Amino acid sequence: MFKLIGAFLLLYVCYAVATGRIHAKAGVRMREVQRIDSPGYFWSVVVICAALSVVLSTVF
Repeated sequence: MFKLIGAFLLLYVCYAVATGRIHAKAGVRMREVQRIDSPGYFWSVVVICAALSVVLSTVF
């Protein structure tokens, strides 16, 4: 089950990198982060999601 979630999360990360938009949790709401507006925050979220995907696919 966790491997499937990890695979879907990795697909979402690839989609986010291709489109330049990703959704991130910010406080109690979700925030759409765009690569053009804040590239540092965008790549930070991408790296965290990719790492979570790897952990879900390998550890659990």
